[in-house]
Amino acid sequence: MAKKKVLLTGASGSMGGEAFKELLRRRDKYDVVLLLRPSSRNKKLFRKYQGQEGVRIVWGDLRNPEDVLKAVDGVDHVLHPAAFIAPAADRNPPECRRINLGGTQNIIAAIKQQPDNGDHVRLVSVASVAMYGDRLPPIHMLKVGDPLKPSVGDFYATTKMAAERAVIESGLKYWAVLRQTYIAIPNALSLMDPIMFHQPLNTHIELVTSEDSGYALVQTLEAPDDFYGRVYNIGGGPSCRVVFRDYIERMFQLFGLGDYRKAMRPNWFALRNFHCGWYEDSYVLNDYLGHWRQSVEDHYREVEAAIPWYLKLGARMAPAFIVRAFMKRMADPLKWIKNNEEEKIKAFFGSREAWENIPDRWDDVVAANYPETGQATVISPPPGDTIEDMRQLARSRGGECLSTDVGDGKTKLKWRCAFGHEWEATPLLHKVGHWCPECTPPPWDYDTIAKADPGLASVYYNNHGRDEYQKVDYLYCPNE
Repeated sequence: MAKKKVLLTGASGSMGGEAFKELLRRRDKYDVVLLLRPSSRNKKLFRKYQGQEGVRIVWGDLRNPEDVLKAVDGVDHVLHPAAFIAPAADRNPPECRRINLGGTQNIIAAIKQQPDNGDHVRLVSVASVAMYGDRLPPIHMLKVGDPLKPSVGDFYATTKMAAERAVIESGLKYWAVLRQTYIAIPNALSLMDPIMFHQPLNTHIELVTSEDSGYALVQTLEAPDDFYGRVYNIGGGPSCRVVFRDYIERMFQLFGLGDYRKAMRPNWFALRNFHCGWYEDSYVLNDYLGHWRQSVEDHYREVEAAIPWYLKLGARMAPAFIVRAFMKRMADPLKWIKNNEEEKIKAFFGSREAWENIPDRWDDVVAANYPETGQATVISPPPGDTIEDMRQLARSRGGECLSTDVGDGKTKLKWRCAFGHEWEATPLLHKVGHWCPECTPPPWDYDTIAKADPGLASVYYNNHGRDEYQKVDYLYCPNE
């Protein structure tokens, strides 16, 4: 029996790298095609695989349709985790869009250029938890179908939304989307970035290890036909759930940095406007793929094993004031306050006054901003597929379904939002959380839209006042 051919993008990344390792373990069943940028780093990393039996490297660029077509020609599966990610993505929105959306569109177009319109090719595209936006308690449980709401300034999330929309509406016979959560890698030093302070301390995270993430992606090659035509949340399950403050505490312990409360202050961290949550329905994907193999404790053990001895020694010997100065220098919120960057202060805190009111004592933060409350009601689409269900779905977003018949369920219906914008889309697109393409950011104008969109309101007013107002095109300047 001839081996199937699999195209993998992003093999130099965390998910793609682990997927490539897993594919190599299955070379008896699959031949692998890699589409890689011809950077010096990639050339060095993948030099030993050039010319190996069962591995073909296409040196090219997702942004180039001809390169993508060359990579797609003759394959049976396309696994597409490649992306230009935050924080770099948010500082270069045009490039972010060209890679994340444009690259996905190029893959779809290349598949359609295959024999029989590419009906034999199975595409698995990776989206992001960032599309759900800020989901702090009591709405920290996420599920497919919840309204999508990229945080203010998160261009990466908006491009992943657009790419997902392109896949769902592509007309391809076989496609699936995996909304990837935070991928936990052993190299915890990579977390030492100012973006860590953009996260509220009570951010709930259902992580997945890089090994399980890559394994899941490759396991889709074994999935039955009914796996396709759906959107899934990919997380590590209940054993991989953690709260950000607890995660920080454990990392400080692993590195020998002592008590994190002596190195940082509560008001160095944002109060809102990030992303992540605990997936209510990540078990659905695991039922297909069986990728829940590792827990957050396994991740901690991997991190500890990967820390060089000299870093542990240096961390233990470093005076407390040095550690504090290093962390403080990374704390973006302090810079926003110092420079009076009003839009960032408004997005991440609500106001300067809200920042000033953050408790100074860590023990007070537990009571004030670290609640373990029950889940609030998030408005999701009705489960049915009748025309009345579509009308109810539209009403839940403050709009209308203008069509009179759902057809075969794959037919694009006509819709109108509360602001009079009209468009056509399949029912599935809106059943997985998308809505009006014209109201989708950028610009971010949630304070206006939430007043007319009950679905958005259900995931917005948990930590925004109804009297707030902010409308922005971006929060970060190129090369900032």
